Amino acid sequence: MPDIRFQVLGDVDGGPGTDLDTLSGSGLAFFGASAGSSVQIGAYQQTTYVSNGDASEFTDASSNVKYVADTYPSGVCDLSSVPGTAYRTGLSGVRTMYGSLGIEFGHTSEVNVQNCQLRIYDRNNVDYPASGVNTKVAEIVNWGGSDPFSQGPDDGFTSSVLGSGDLFWWGEPWPADEVAVGKNKYVNSLGVEFVNGTSSDARVNGDVRLSDAGVALSYDTVGGTGIVVPLLDSPGSGQKQLGNAEVVSGTGMVWPKWAQYLTNTSKQDGLFGVGVASFGDGSDTTKVAGLANIDKTFGGTGVDTHHTWSVALSASPLSSGSKQSYGLYVSLEYF
Repeated sequence: MPDIRFQVLGDVDGGPGTDLDTLSGSGLAFFGASAGSSVQIGAYQQTTYVSNGDASEFTDASSNVKYVADTYPSGVCDLSSVPGTAYRTGLSGVRTMYGSLGIEFGHTSEVNVQNCQLRIYDRNNVDYPASGVNTKVAEIVNWGGSDPFSQGPDDGFTSSVLGSGDLFWWGEPWPADEVAVGKNKYVNSLGVEFVNGTSSDARVNGDVRLSDAGVALSYDTVGGTGIVVPLLDSPGSGQKQLGNAEVVSGTGMVWPKWAQYLTNTSKQDGLFGVGVASFGDGSDTTKVAGLANIDKTFGGTGVDTHHTWSVALSASPLSSGSKQSYGLYVSLEYF
């Protein structure tokens, strides 16, 4: 029988990234500087813990990936709960093992998975956004460089590590001058479009229910029908179907997700350094060696009994008090 499990990534049983524990009915809670402390309105969490529903009890720490606002270009985070000193980096420089949350799909038979979608919702209806909180989400896949665990303590302006997950946070304004018109979206292998607003848009999230909030920045969030986060196809157990050599060469099975919206090498030079990123336009349907470029950005294609994803989560309250009308939902198809 198939199942989806949510797992802790980070400071579990002896050190960050050394183990994975299933949440088993608990959830993640976002705190201030220490467990149990509040996050200021408009600020983003400084710590992430496994907790009960009202955050009155907490146990293991998870990696904390904090969204950095008002930074150009987008996709910058402060990474803590990792070995050594906390530092700032681009999302593509975060190791998979240091995401906020692990997602694992398991089956008794080897299967492919596709159309994977992550939603932030109000715990009642998956189409309704969470109440009173902004959430930024990014898929983390770090197969950059010759070492699959390479990670760059970069400032986010020239993040030279070529992770194949997300380059920008979903739920933040993507920079309009880096994203070609009409390319502020990801299209998955079934043709489903996932759209995120840009810095030139009045509203990053177009879900009309957010207009009822009447709170500044209430539209800058993942949630409802406005922003749903896509996850890659068939990553395999430990993401082994997203092979390192194929990502680096740019000629094999996998291209980065961001090749769809970071549209050419000149724009890639601005974020990764001149000549570092050699991927073309992943939304280009021109056949290359019998394969359309967009086909390379969908993820893995191999079957496995388990498929795993890593995501970064960062949250900010829009009002005082704990936020319990707040959940995460994952759906996918398998065959």
